[in-house]
Amino acid sequence: MSMKAKEIQKARQTEWQRRELRRSRIIASVWILAGLAFVGILVYLGWKQAQPIPRTGVAVPTQSRSHIQEGQPHDPYNSDPPTSGPHYATPANAGFYNAAPLDEQLVHNLEHGYVIIWYNCSSLAAGDCDKLKSQIQDVMGQVENSPITHTPKLIAVPRPTMDHELALTTWGRLDKFDGFDRQRIIDFIHAFRDDAPEPNIP
Repeated sequence: MSMKAKEIQKARQTEWQRRELRRSRIIASVWILAGLAFVGILVYLGWKQAQPIPRTGVAVPTQSRSHIQEGQPHDPYNSDPPTSGPHYATPANAGFYNAAPLDEQLVHNLEHGYVIIWYNCSSLAAGDCDKLKSQIQDVMGQVENSPITHTPKLIAVPRPTMDHELALTTWGRLDKFDGFDRQRIIDFIHAFRDDAPEPNIP
């Protein structure tokens, strides 16, 4: 092999080595960036999980927990929608309602640690009301069950007489607002569901 051919071969090998080195560096850089991104995601998720859940709404002084007969008169509830007080012996079933059970039934659910979503379509067009109902049902289906009873403990009912579009209640707690807010509802459920006198009852 001539000297010139050897030089050409050496030049080719050197170029190949440079390309391989460059390729190796690119691959290593990609893996490093992917690793840093993964670590960053883990750090962010850990930070987010450590953040306290917002405690929206206001505390409402609790009233009597006494059972009353259906139709029996009682002291008026101190909030609208109610958050505590005398109630019937039989609570309502969990789920979404187009026609609301009686307040006296629903207050019994609150005593068991339920969250009730009250919605007001009185100022909404039919299509907007349907959209609101669908949004509420979606968020109810996305939230995990109560960690105590392993049941949903969620109810949604219409409340056309209240002064806001939406309200959330648990025993002794009320949050009212206008406009659907998915995260606000989820945060309220996580913060206050089962925070009640009888949380062990489904």
